[in-house]
Amino acid sequence: MSSISQTVLRGGLVADGSGGEPFRGDVLIAEDRIAAVVPASERPVAGYDAEIVDCAGRVVAPGFVDLHCHSDLSLLAYPDNESRITQGITTEVVGNCGMTPAPGNADVAGLARIISTIDVAPEVEWTWTDVAGWLQALDDCPTATNVAAQVGHGSARFAVGSTSTVALDDGQLAALEHELEEAFSAGVVGASVGLMYAPGESAREEELASLARTVAAHDGVLSAHLRDYRTSALRRSVDELADVVSGDGPRLQISHLRGVGGEDGFTEVLAHVEQLRESRDIAADAYPYVHGHTTLIQLLPSDLRAAGPDAVVEACRRAPAAIADHLETAGYQPGQIIVMKAASTPDVVGKDLTELQGDPWRLLVDLLVANQALVDVAVESGLWSDVDLALATPWVSVASDGTALNRTHHSSAAHPRSWGAFSAGYRRLRQHGTPIGETVRRLSTAPAARAGIAGGITRGHRADLVVLDDLTFDSAATFEQPAQPSVGLEHVYVNGSAVIGSGHHTGARPGKLIRKGQQ
Repeated sequence: MSSISQTVLRGGLVADGSGGEPFRGDVLIAEDRIAAVVPASERPVAGYDAEIVDCAGRVVAPGFVDLHCHSDLSLLAYPDNESRITQGITTEVVGNCGMTPAPGNADVAGLARIISTIDVAPEVEWTWTDVAGWLQALDDCPTATNVAAQVGHGSARFAVGSTSTVALDDGQLAALEHELEEAFSAGVVGASVGLMYAPGESAREEELASLARTVAAHDGVLSAHLRDYRTSALRRSVDELADVVSGDGPRLQISHLRGVGGEDGFTEVLAHVEQLRESRDIAADAYPYVHGHTTLIQLLPSDLRAAGPDAVVEACRRAPAAIADHLETAGYQPGQIIVMKAASTPDVVGKDLTELQGDPWRLLVDLLVANQALVDVAVESGLWSDVDLALATPWVSVASDGTALNRTHHSSAAHPRSWGAFSAGYRRLRQHGTPIGETVRRLSTAPAARAGIAGGITRGHRADLVVLDDLTFDSAATFEQPAQPSVGLEHVYVNGSAVIGSGHHTGARPGKLIRKGQQ
């Protein structure tokens, strides 16, 4: 065979992303594309005029696509993206939970407070004021992984209505639609809502319906952090979004589908979504952990948190005992809550409440005041049985809800999902009997399709590829030591360039911004 390839991944078990049975074969890479996929039985007698990478005994898979992450800013701070590439993620989709660093109507400081939970890299200078500028910043920064973006509804709402908790008037709704249109023109692949985060929390049916119409008009994905994840409220929260995507609505992606509070009933929720899928394009993603990670003010009642962090600080100063009572009645034990970010009180970061002195609930109130309400916590809030029910569901993809980090990151504590959600998800799926081909699909082509991104090991597609050991691929990340690369990962290619070679980061940064319509 004549030379058509620079690199050949030879003799691996090719799981092409279709979900079907893998086959022995070779994958040929020419520049940034897959040039050919050759079953072992059709291998040329004369061999290949190319660099050969021996993949015998290993799985060759499409690069993993993280449909739900928060690397909106941290990718600019950590372009080597060690936390993501070392678990096989080759494309990240940012802009989730309604929070993006644009648009913000030029109020950078105000928007930064609104999206503080995803801003874990304070050293990043915001050089933009709109979505086009933010995307250009991502485009101009060479990174180890590809990135695609959504626009956050909460940020767009802040741009047109600040922190208002009332319904938008007709003029503001028109301005919101304009912000969304501008974002799609810049190249976002969808929009996201965060219905537990101010100011998006104040959106109601008319506003959400307007958002859905705009997203559908651009064939985008609508990613949804639901209004309430308590198992008893989960069905109602799903229906709120299902109602606005009925008919000709957009693809609805339920973010980090899980039940919170340790209640029964998650099986019935999954069955309900299954029924909704008969008439709507609905899917979901999930991460393989029982600890969530969010802002501390999410443990407060909606009417307290809806106006944003400044209002919460004022309430803490005015009635600290009442706020402490609200936090205690959220239903968690002190050992279930770990402080993950508190910039003004760094000595508490990484510790659970049993490790700190004093009444735990009053301590949390004091932390909110000291940090201007910008406190993140990890909360053990789910059931492993629910995690496995979600992962066993074919329309649920693995996603991390994590962020791009390097081992040098110290401004906040990292949830292990940032470093190991995909390797842990792969291991858990395989341990519960999911075949290799289907496991790979749920980490690669399934989430890619939701974002409208081409994926799979197919001639002409981007050469984003992962080579792993099916028996050992797993996460090594823990809360005590989160910054641990996955084990059992041997090679990762992004746009045809080796970023992980023989288990080690090569330093290459071939990642690209994927704008809507670009493949």
